Amino acid sequence: MLTITQMTAAWQQFFHGECSTATLVLFRLVLGTLLLVNAGLLLPLINDYYSDSGIWPERLSRVACRGSRLSLQALLPAGWLSFRLLLLVHVLAVLCFVIGWQFRIASVVVFLTLASIHHRNPWILSSGDSLLRLLTFFCCFADAAGGLSVDHWLQGFPAGHFNRMDPWPLRLMQLQISIVYLRTVAWKLSGPRWRDGSAAWYPLWVDAYVRWRPPQWLLRPALIRVATWGTLIEESVLGAGLWVQELRMPLLISGILLHLMFELVLNLQLFSWIMICSLLLFLEPAVPQGWLQSLLS
Repeated sequence: MLTITQMTAAWQQFFHGECSTATLVLFRLVLGTLLLVNAGLLLPLINDYYSDSGIWPERLSRVACRGSRLSLQALLPAGWLSFRLLLLVHVLAVLCFVIGWQFRIASVVVFLTLASIHHRNPWILSSGDSLLRLLTFFCCFADAAGGLSVDHWLQGFPAGHFNRMDPWPLRLMQLQISIVYLRTVAWKLSGPRWRDGSAAWYPLWVDAYVRWRPPQWLLRPALIRVATWGTLIEESVLGAGLWVQELRMPLLISGILLHLMFELVLNLQLFSWIMICSLLLFLEPAVPQGWLQSLLS
C-alpha cells in the first residue's frame, strides 16, 4: 500500500518532473499546420455558413452567444467584414504560433479567435472541432516554443537545443486524449448497433460521409463485426494502455493506422488528422528530439 508521501512524490513526478520540450515542439508544428488547413477549408464556406444570407445569420449568432459562449464577435461591429477580419487575425496568429514568435500571446489569440469562429456557427461543428479548440487552449500554458522557434532563437539558443519544462500542460493534454477515447467507447456501448457488431456497416452507405466503399468481400457480416468490435477494443486500449511505457509505441502505431483507415474510408474532414496529432503527445521526448535534430543536421 502506498503511503501519502509516496503518492505525493508520484504526483509531483508526474506533473512537475522536468522533461524536454521536444514533444510539445513537434506537436506545435503539426497542430499549427492543421489550424492553417482548417482556416483554408473555411474560406469557401463563408457565404454559406457565416453570412447573413447563409444558414445562420449574424443576428441569430449574436443572440445565441450572448452571455453563454466565449466569442469576440460582441466586440466587433455588425456586418459582413467582421467575420473576415476575425478569420484574418486568426490566420496571422496561427502563423506566429507555427514559427513560435511571441508564442504565448499568439496561442491566446489563436484560442480566442478559434473559439469565436466556432461559436459564430456551432451547428456545423464536429467533435474534432471541439478537440481542436481544447488543444489550442492547453497550448496557452505550454512551453511549445521551447525549441525550433523564433522566440527560442532570439533568446540565443542553437537550433538543435530544447528547453527543459514543467510538464503539467502536457499531462493535462494526455489525460484529455485518454478521456476522449474512453468516453467514446462508453458512449458507443450505450447503443445496440455497437454491441451487436453492426455499427461499422451504416456509415458506409451515407454518401455525405463515405469516401471509399470497400469491395463487397470486405462487407461480409463477420468482417463487419470484426471491424466494429475491433474499433471498440482499439479505442479502449488506447485510452488506458498509452500510459504503459512498454506498450506505448506499438499502441501509437496502431492508433495512427486506425485513424488513417478512417481517413481512407470516411470523409471526416480533419478529425482523423487531429487525433493523429494528439497521439504525438504521448511520444517520449527523446523520440521527437531525435527526429527534429536529424532534420536540422
